[in-house]
Amino acid sequence: MASHEIPQPVESVTDGLTLEEDRELARLSSKWKGGRISTPVFTEIAKMTPQAIVEVVLLRVNDGQLETLLIPRPDDDIIWPGMVHTPGTALRLSDFLREDQNPLNGAFERLQGGELNSKFAYEPVFVGRLHRRTYVRGAEVAEIYMTELAEGSALQIGQVWYPVDKLIANPIFIQHQLSHVNLAAEHYRTVESKPTS
Repeated sequence: MASHEIPQPVESVTDGLTLEEDRELARLSSKWKGGRISTPVFTEIAKMTPQAIVEVVLLRVNDGQLETLLIPRPDDDIIWPGMVHTPGTALRLSDFLREDQNPLNGAFERLQGGELNSKFAYEPVFVGRLHRRTYVRGAEVAEIYMTELAEGSALQIGQVWYPVDKLIANPIFIQHQLSHVNLAAEHYRTVESKPTS
């Protein structure tokens, strides 16, 4: 090679794929323009790349006992079929393209209009951030928020209030979420009332 020629990088291939499969994966991925990703595709991406997750723990005191709202996973869920969890969502590219330039608002709106089908009593309060790896779905950086349901909100089918101190023994609760529920519960107990605006 002459001294004036620029060396070209060797085309690398994703582990486990042939060169042709790698090129096809890149071609198909380039068609995605933002927004929703199907559950099977999200699950595979989440195994490869840590996800930015927004978890919102809804709390209340009922007969002196602190409870959190649990919502069902679909029976056909790839990872946790028929289990219950706290509301949460991954941040999406479309959240960063919002007119208000606040990606969290996109996540909060999706949770209220989708998983919960109810409104928050007040804007969720940030209580902490967790770095965790779930062995079935991959690594996450999760921002944890807490709030309450708006007064008069009706629970949807499968939603249930559950005592925080009994979650560890609940066989259908997704146990890796216990750390963020406890973080939110600790904060809730500390403030003992919703923030004033």
